[in-house]
Order: sequence, then C-alpha cells, then structure tokens
Amino acid sequence: MLWASPAWSGIQLDAVQAARSTVPLFERCELTARISGSVSNPYDPSEVRLEAVFQSPQGESTTMEGFYYQPFELAGSPGQEFVRAAGEPVWKVRFTPRQIGRWGYEVRLITPQRTQTWPRQTFVVVESSRKGFIQWDRRAGTFRFETGEPFIPIGENLSWGPSHQPLRVYGQWLRELASQRANYVRVWMAPWFLRLETKETGVGRYDQSRAWLLDTLLERSESAGIFWQLCLLEHGSFSRSQDPNWHNNPYNQALGGMCRLPQDFLTHPKAKEMFQRLVRYMVSRWGYSPNLAMWELFNEADFGEFKTEELVPWLDETSRFLRSVDPYQRPITTSFHGDAPKEVWRLPMMDAIQLHVYDKRDLPGTLAGPTIPELRRTFQKPVFIGEFGWIAETMRQVDDIGIHLHDGLWSSLVGGSAGGALIWYWDSYVHPPGLYRHFDALGRFWRGETLSLQQRPMAVQLSDQDLAGWGIGTPQRGYLWIKNRRHTIDQYLAYRAELAKQRLRQARGEAATELAAYSPRLVRGATATVRGLDWVSRYRIEWWDTYRGRIAARDVVQTRWGTLTIKVPEVQFDLAAKLIKLNWWEQG
Repeated sequence: MLWASPAWSGIQLDAVQAARSTVPLFERCELTARISGSVSNPYDPSEVRLEAVFQSPQGESTTMEGFYYQPFELAGSPGQEFVRAAGEPVWKVRFTPRQIGRWGYEVRLITPQRTQTWPRQTFVVVESSRKGFIQWDRRAGTFRFETGEPFIPIGENLSWGPSHQPLRVYGQWLRELASQRANYVRVWMAPWFLRLETKETGVGRYDQSRAWLLDTLLERSESAGIFWQLCLLEHGSFSRSQDPNWHNNPYNQALGGMCRLPQDFLTHPKAKEMFQRLVRYMVSRWGYSPNLAMWELFNEADFGEFKTEELVPWLDETSRFLRSVDPYQRPITTSFHGDAPKEVWRLPMMDAIQLHVYDKRDLPGTLAGPTIPELRRTFQKPVFIGEFGWIAETMRQVDDIGIHLHDGLWSSLVGGSAGGALIWYWDSYVHPPGLYRHFDALGRFWRGETLSLQQRPMAVQLSDQDLAGWGIGTPQRGYLWIKNRRHTIDQYLAYRAELAKQRLRQARGEAATELAAYSPRLVRGATATVRGLDWVSRYRIEWWDTYRGRIAARDVVQTRWGTLTIKVPEVQFDLAAKLIKLNWWEQG
C-alpha cells in the first residue's frame, strides 16, 4: 500500500487488477493498483504518478491518470449512520470506453527515480443501452449524446445535502427527481459538503471521506439517470462580506495558505498551480462518468473579492487547462449573480452561458423576454438558467403549489434556454410539499424534442387580455406556452387570505362563505396569432395539459402569409402547444 510518509522510500507497483474483463459500452472500466513503499504526498504528481494508456480497437490511445483512493463504508444503526474507513488505501484508474471491441491497456508508475510498467492487459467492450457523453454540437447548435439523441436538461439545484445523513437525504431527493422525469442537477463542491481541500487538510491534500461521498452520490445519480453540473468553487470562500467564508479557506495565509487576500487566489503562481493539481485529481477520479455532464468553474464569481481584469484571465487559463486534461471534453461554464463581463462569454473554452435570476415575480416576462435570445445571437452559445428563485424565507409559505417553479420551467424553455431553469430552494421549497410533479409534465412535453440555436422567438398575440403567450421554433416546428395572467402568486395569496378569513368566521360560529378550491377565472373563446411560420402551409397542433403532461386536444390549421390564427382551448392556469408542419404529401 502507498502510505503518506515524511520521507520518500522505494515505491513498487505490485499488482494491477481490473474490476471486470467485459465492460458495456460507455460504462466504467476500473483498475485497482497495489503499490508498496511510501511518499510524503500521494497527491503530488511530481513525487508519484500512476497512469494507464488505453488503446482502442482502432489503435487510438487515451491516457488516464490514476488517483489515490481510501475506501469507506457506512456504519452505525439506521438513523445514526456515519462514514468510516474500510480497508487500506489503494490507487485506482477509471476509464469509459467509447468503442465496441477488444481494448488493451498498459499501466505505468512514474517517480523521479524511474518508471515501472505493468504488462499489457486487455478487456472486451460490448453493446449497451448507454448513450455516452453529452456534447455541444456546434453545427446543429444543440446538446446531444454521443449516440445522437438530443439532451434537454430538466431538474434543479441539489447543491449540497445535510451534514446529518447526507446519503439518505440526498438519495431521497435523487429518487424523487428520477421518478418525475427530471434528469439534471447542479452540485456544488461546497466547503461544508464536497470540497476536498479543507481547513483541516490544507492546500494540496484531499479529504478522502468527502471524495468517497461524491463517488457514492455520483454512482446513485448514474443509476437514476440524472446528470450533474459540478461547480468547483463558490463565491463565499473568497469573500469577507458576501456569504463570508474566507476565514475557512485553506488558501488563506492565516490558515497556512499562500494568499494574503482573497483576490490573490487568481494571480498567485502557487495558488494557481495547486488548484490545477486539484482539477487533475477531480478529472482522474470523476471524469470517467458520462453523468458528469458539465463543469462549472465558479459560482457567482462577482460576489468574490475579484477584479474583472484578473478574473477573466484566470477563467481563460483555468478553462483551457481543464479542457486539456479532460479526455472527454465535456462542456464548461461559470456563473455570476449579476451581468457577466462580455469578455467571459467570448472565451473560447466557455461553452455555455449561465444566468441566475432572483426576485422576479413576473418570471415569465423575464425568462421568456429578450435577454436569452440576444445572448444566443451575440455569442452563438447555449444559454441556461443555473439558478432562479424568489424570497427564500417565504417561498414555501406563499407558494406551496409551485406557481413560481412551474412558471420558471415552462417560460425558460420557450424563452430560448437550453434547458429548464434550475430552481434554487430544493430543500426548503420543492421537497417539503412535494413539487416534483412539475418536472414530470415538462419532461413528457419535451421528450424526443430538440432545442437548438436555429430556433427563434415566435411572436404570439392573444385576443384576450387575460392571456399572455410566448413561443420559440423554426418554420418547421414550434413550441408555445400560454398563461392565464390571473394565475399568479399574488392571486393565490389573495385566495388563501380569503379562505383563512372564512374559516375564522366559521370557527366563531358566524356566517361564512364556503370557498371552492383555488381556481383563477377560466378564459374561453380566445384566439392566438402566431408569426414566424412558413408562408402558406398546414400544421398539426397539439395542445398539452402542462400539469398532467399529456395531449388535451389536436387540430390541423393553415398559415396565411406566414401567420397562423388558432382557437385556444379554455385556459384555467396555462397550457402548451406543439406546432408541427405537415409533410408535403399531407398538405392537401
């Protein structure tokens, strides 16, 4: 075994064992290496480095770095579980093959004194139902799996779990999401959750219990079919005023780090070197997983104590480094609380534009407004809402039926977002009243559909002033969302206040009005005028129930001079529609 030790002594590669000799396509091939000897820091590649060179059936080579690994296990009684070490440390290599056939690999142990090579071994890759890694198809302007299927992220933030029983609680959240067709979560390597470098470990050494926790959560997400956006850094660790956590940051000079001030993290050569070393470890340990869909370098970096002229070069350098060490070339993003400097989205390795939207009671007007189309047009990159919410302390109390969540999901997609907006308050707003059902209807509507940069906003005008509508699409296929303006959080609050008033009167024995369930005024007989379609063509229209996730009505309609006027079914809350141009032989 390789133990941490103050002084180097002879290191020997004693054994390499593969977890299995037959590996399904796009699944993990894992090697375990047993190494004897000692080294002062197993996380320092200048002291010791394990790597495996994999050769595909076509003769292409991919090098994967190995990583130091301490196994852990859950112990304790139900409700009182804790994590404890289980066995001796080993080294591992994780790799995901992307071709069927016989693969070969060679393992090397590299130290300053010598390079040892383990004899070449082979394994066979067979067919599977996996779809591979998610990639940004620049030509089509869409996210796709390697097998060609489109990918539309639908989910929420699950940025951290509780300190008590994180596996049980986090696992419950994942199961709830998976059962309702959600497929995407945003996860932080938060200082109090998954951050590997802590005040206790110091810079350059990694908390193995947290690494094991991330292993386990990622594996559970793989089983559930949920993909991750993994955020590597958060603003509070570099701030003394906004969510301040600089006092716990191991890069802080006061804790033995090299940075006198938070902003030094961006420019200090040693800080940059050590963070890039950490990135290499993350890629070697978790880069194998297709369910790790996107890297996010920094959460809301504008809340950190940084200057734009230092932040932009750091993002450029770090994104280039990450791209160079990630053999699977997954997309990279970052985020800001406010407007990001335009130079950030121009960076060549910044693949996706992320927005955070808060305190917007007119959420549809914001998310389906001009901002996203303008960013798409300017930078020719996907845009998505990485966080949205309202008032943290009161969302659950004022909106227990999920109006804000529902509106954010539907309006973001017809507004041009590359996926459904990700709600922030997963633990206090979504989970307690069980609002997961809103993901299910959205997932049913968008299943099998494609979002791309070729789609443009479609002007939607309603004949009834109580309705508002938005759309996106191409002349061949369009998507509409129509909302009852009277269905708002304010209207719902007014109903609840009246309900409470009548119940109080009832309790006092006074005359009271029996109120029906909450129901805004039903809008009947409206028409919608949609522009941006083919000049003279017939379209099939599917009207969808946005709460049950099923088709409520169908019709065939004809455009006139690129404009379509259609009868809208009655609208209680909101509804969605698909406009599908008929084939030439169906045009009649």
